[in-house]
Amino acid sequence: MSNQHKFVFDKDLIKSRIRELRKLRNLTQEQAAELIDLKDSNSWAKVESYKSSLSLSFDNLIRIVNMFDVDVNYFFRSLDVAEIETSHTETLIYATVKDFTEKEKQLALSLIAAIRANREISI
Repeated sequence: MSNQHKFVFDKDLIKSRIRELRKLRNLTQEQAAELIDLKDSNSWAKVESYKSSLSLSFDNLIRIVNMFDVDVNYFFRSLDVAEIETSHTETLIYATVKDFTEKEKQLALSLIAAIRANREISI
């Protein structure tokens, strides 16, 4: 069996990334709970606190992955950082801009182009 894709199960990482994505999307706990068919905001609070394995089922994690449109690996830490295709920062950027209007996306691209131009001049 290949050791290329070993991941660490880190409850703190999972819960912080779930909370981070919810806040990036400007969702309340109640709104997030509703989007993945949880009973109420208290159920979502249990997901974010992740005090027991019962508070975040595999089904709910998949619903969260689908809701935020992120790779499931985003919630796990690779033992071999070189094996991670999308970095944490890249995922956050994508999650932030995916709901932008076309005009906002063009503005973001202009900003990125300006940053690249400045970087090339500075080097």
